[in-house]
Amino acid sequence: MPVHVDGLRWRPLSRREPTIEGLDLEIPPGQRVLLAGASGSGKSTVLRALAGLLDPEDGDGEGLVPAPSRPGERGLLLQNPVHALVGATVARDAAFGPENAGLPRPELTERAARALEAARVDLDPERVPLDASGGQQQRIALAGALALRPDLLLLDEPTSMLDSPTAEEVRRAILAVTGRRTLVVAEHRIGPWLPHVDRLIVLGSRARVLADGHPDQLLSHRREVLIEAGVLEEEAAAEEAPSPVGPSETVAALRGVTVPARGLTAPQDLELRAGRLTALTGPSGAGKTSLLRVLVGATEPGAGAVSRPEPSQIAHVPQDPEHSFVATTVREEVLASPWATDEDLADELLQRAGLAPLAGAHPHRLSGGEQRRLAIVAALAQRPGLLVLDEPTVGLDARRRREVLELLREATARGTAVLAASHDELLVAAADARHDLPAPAPDAVPTPAPRRVPADALNPLTLSLIGILAAIGSFAVQSWQGGLLALAPTVLLAPLAVRSLRGAALRLLPIVLSAAGLAWTTALLGEAPALSGEAWLVGLKEAARITAFVAPGVLALASVRPTPLGDALGQRLHLPGRPVAASVIALVRVGHLGRQWAAILEARTRRGLGGPRSPRVLAGATLALLVDTLRGAEQQALAMDSRGFATATHRTWAAPSPVGPADLLGVVIAAGLLVWPLLAEMLVGAA
Repeated sequence: MPVHVDGLRWRPLSRREPTIEGLDLEIPPGQRVLLAGASGSGKSTVLRALAGLLDPEDGDGEGLVPAPSRPGERGLLLQNPVHALVGATVARDAAFGPENAGLPRPELTERAARALEAARVDLDPERVPLDASGGQQQRIALAGALALRPDLLLLDEPTSMLDSPTAEEVRRAILAVTGRRTLVVAEHRIGPWLPHVDRLIVLGSRARVLADGHPDQLLSHRREVLIEAGVLEEEAAAEEAPSPVGPSETVAALRGVTVPARGLTAPQDLELRAGRLTALTGPSGAGKTSLLRVLVGATEPGAGAVSRPEPSQIAHVPQDPEHSFVATTVREEVLASPWATDEDLADELLQRAGLAPLAGAHPHRLSGGEQRRLAIVAALAQRPGLLVLDEPTVGLDARRRREVLELLREATARGTAVLAASHDELLVAAADARHDLPAPAPDAVPTPAPRRVPADALNPLTLSLIGILAAIGSFAVQSWQGGLLALAPTVLLAPLAVRSLRGAALRLLPIVLSAAGLAWTTALLGEAPALSGEAWLVGLKEAARITAFVAPGVLALASVRPTPLGDALGQRLHLPGRPVAASVIALVRVGHLGRQWAAILEARTRRGLGGPRSPRVLAGATLALLVDTLRGAEQQALAMDSRGFATATHRTWAAPSPVGPADLLGVVIAAGLLVWPLLAEMLVGAA
């Protein structure tokens, strides 16, 4: 499809200056365009604009591209794969776009499978996407964009987290799937894309076009412009090599370390010496992040020994830098740690990283590349003895990558031991040492299968009916004897729905505490004499009633997952597809809040702001989780709309929601739980 932009201007509400100012662009149908430019030049925003996903409520704009009119018209892959994932499993994530397009189930399933194959996703289809590595998540998100087969495909750094061989495979797959469709790819590392595109557009500040033409022409006649824009490396810089480093003190070491839970089963030996930069490499999913977490003490190894310096001497820059932010301005962020006490050094580092003009900005409002540089600067401001970085140059242009490498070199010159997990060939070539992790076996991290229980044979609606009718029936409880008798079927049927005693206990604990509290307050404040035998019996009746009201539903619904429930609501009750799908995605995300909380809390304790039980740390982490959740919801909505959700007038569902003979038995059980409390009261009264 053609792309036409005339006088596009966009200023987000969070910024004083526009991120796009006066952009004119014409892309004919079927053209393959490579969009390049410095970090923060507005490439991601331009892609969102071309997708028609700039919301006028989020900023001031002129010449905005209209929103898509149907699913499959335009597809956008977001830069951060965590925000792009919308499904509870790998298979359902890939199927989300075709579901919005209302495709028949056989075609939908085929498209999702082909997209996963094209994106080189070699994970179990039932794997939880958020449990995968960053590179694997990037491929899953790419599969989700490809499955819709949009007329206009917009990709924001689709290979930035992949090793070179995998990136080349994915690149070929993208080009093959694109065919004659229009393709726009935003990338910092343009070299591998140049032979495959028809046009190169280089953006400067505020998305102003600095150069536009055939790649060969621009490389020949506008090379200086490309170097100045940070798109190309300077020749002299590309030839630099690391200086020889002699023996030095060992700062940290791994001896025979394994992390089987993440697929790293081969014992790893690694020494990190003062004044040396070590590159940790390996294919996507090899376990690089897991090994870094073992080194800094965030994860226990399956086997082996670890030696490391004191926490005050360790600085860690995670793959997602937002989780480490604790302050409200960029400059405060650099000095947030009590171990970062040199204000002159902080200002110098901000200047060197090109962040000085943004010193008063909120860290969460920076671009992805700016956030990464800020996290690195904040770590360097602590003057650590051990600096551990996870993909420190992802999302950075050539000039910023060089500046980050210079900062790391200065850290090693001060005696810091630096370990960086990276696929960046420039960083690896500049390192003093390199440690390669082997490719993981396909089944190295098996998808944990939940223990099957008889309740799994029931449709989620049947299980919901059991809980609802049991709750209604509980209103018949009028005595403590009848209440206890009414609970008997729940106790007898509980083993049919309980996967583990521990899980059941955790779910029932709030009910038990509530029932105990209700019994106590009734015995103390009821009409009978306070705390008398008669009062306690009335309290026991109320406790039995509330337990009979809640417990059956809690036990029945404990085995229901959000996605099958959504399938049932959409297919069996024929509820509107979009609200159901949105609710399912929200429930899936809520299930991962514990992961976000742990990451945020860990970042604060690791930066020396206090222990994990410190009221200050807990309050700050709670606020950060709220901000992270709200921002995540915003990005999640964008990801959903980029796959046709906003224009989905008729959704289909990737998996059926069957109703079988077992459900008839479930309905009988539900009816029994409805009438049993009344029968129990009659039996008690007759006795």
